[in-house]
Amino acid sequence: MHHVITHYVPTHHVITPMTTPIDTKAYRQTIGLFATGVTVLLAEREGEVRGMTANAVTSLSLEPTLVIVCPSKRANLAAYLTVGSAFTINILNEDQEPLSNFFAGGWRQEQEPEYAFVPWGAAEQTPRLEGCLASLACRVHQVHDGGDHWIVVGEVLDLHRSAGVDRPLVFFSGKYHNLRRQEPEHIQPSADAWK
Repeated sequence: MHHVITHYVPTHHVITPMTTPIDTKAYRQTIGLFATGVTVLLAEREGEVRGMTANAVTSLSLEPTLVIVCPSKRANLAAYLTVGSAFTINILNEDQEPLSNFFAGGWRQEQEPEYAFVPWGAAEQTPRLEGCLASLACRVHQVHDGGDHWIVVGEVLDLHRSAGVDRPLVFFSGKYHNLRRQEPEHIQPSADAWK
């Protein structure tokens, strides 16, 4: 015998919105446990290239190919990220920690770290950083309000991956980390590879 449920009444407690604001320091410490890569965003206006370090970056869509970056509203670069403008996402490798500090405004030495910009094939695209793990050439598709940050949706126009560079710079719990290299595990294949 089958029973048909025509009306469902939940028996659990209803969750009500929190009225006590979250402590911002505790929030930063908690969300910081989500490990991310480290990028440098570049944007150009009238021949001047500006950059900033960012880890609030995520893939959004494959069709169309969209990505999200979230700069602070106080960041100088934010004014460059208007709808239709070009920008580049540069994914740093583990040897580029100095560049992360430099573009984050935390560089304390007199001499800047070495870096170079490399042009893309299309003239209207912002250059990429040389030596990065990978770079994405983008155009701003939409900009949305996100509290004290902007949510910038970028359309990906071109891709670059550096040959022989496969070790990302990682940010976790407020500190830089490197991925631990593991020796590949050698597995003897069975006689039937489909088993």
